[in-house]
Amino acid sequence: GTAGTAEPLTAYLSQMAAPTLSFESFRRARATVEDFARSYFPLHRVPVDAFLNFMDVLYFVEASLYEADERNEASVEARPDGSIRSRESLSAQLGSTCRQTLEDCAHREPAWMAMVDLLKARGLLDSNVRRLLEDGLEYWALERRLCAAPLEASVAEAQRALSLKSFDYRVLNRLMYQLRGAPYDEPMIACMHEAELLVEIEDDLKDYGKDVARNSFNIYRVYAREYRERAAEEMAAFIAQIEERYLKFRAAAMDEGLLAAHIARNEEQSSAGPAMAPSTGRWEIPVPILDEEPLRRLSAGVARVPLLFVPPGSTCGVGSEEACAQCPSIIRNEGGSGTIARTQSS
Repeated sequence: GTAGTAEPLTAYLSQMAAPTLSFESFRRARATVEDFARSYFPLHRVPVDAFLNFMDVLYFVEASLYEADERNEASVEARPDGSIRSRESLSAQLGSTCRQTLEDCAHREPAWMAMVDLLKARGLLDSNVRRLLEDGLEYWALERRLCAAPLEASVAEAQRALSLKSFDYRVLNRLMYQLRGAPYDEPMIACMHEAELLVEIEDDLKDYGKDVARNSFNIYRVYAREYRERAAEEMAAFIAQIEERYLKFRAAAMDEGLLAAHIARNEEQSSAGPAMAPSTGRWEIPVPILDEEPLRRLSAGVARVPLLFVPPGSTCGVGSEEACAQCPSIIRNEGGSGTIARTQSS
């Protein structure tokens, strides 16, 4: 640290009387921080093997967020039928729309307070990092509400939750600029925001069957309830809007070298559709489950949630084969695999 931060940092360390993080939080943080380093360091033009130079702050912050997240998850409990009940009253949750500040949470969460104090002591808690951490508080509050009543969520609420979910990556990214002593690259940050949305959508689509069986919040469940047979078409249209923004911001943010590194990392992970990973990425949008209860009853008696199988030759549920062919860049059964895939428009 610099001379200007040495005194408050020393004062912060002298106040640390007890540990605030569990081993489980560090364990969970490890994979996230590794993925962050492999995916974001190249965009900072920093080699991944320089990770040790930044490890202390990045790892501590992510582990602190996981610790706070575990406490948030502990505030909900499962009913015997597999649904989720919050320990807060539902009416209180649904009425809780005020955005919390860091200070609102600090007195209740030792891990959160220790993280905020460290960031302040290191001079890293600027207005951008503060806003993103408060996004995290909003996301956790929204998550509690949606877990308590997953089928009462509106499309707007589901999209808001999706937009907030990757707040931890955004915090780490802003911190990385500060730790490097570099100004924020706002075009790059805007590009990665859209990429993060695509990754979160991919995760929800992959987990759709499990989340139906567990009665957990999933954005595609909201689409299925709202749009019924048109859910896959509406989801594909939503994805297409994000991909359009992503490609626009990417063109403004990345030179040839950065683009090559970014695409290579995406291909390595078969990431979130063909816009991000042109060779290996594709979208698989399940047929919407219009009556969820039979699947939940079936999954209650088996160790593994049954796969959502779409017979080869069937449509996506949005209409005829001709209608499916007209969906934007989209939904068709490929290779007799029984999967509905979204592929790049030719």
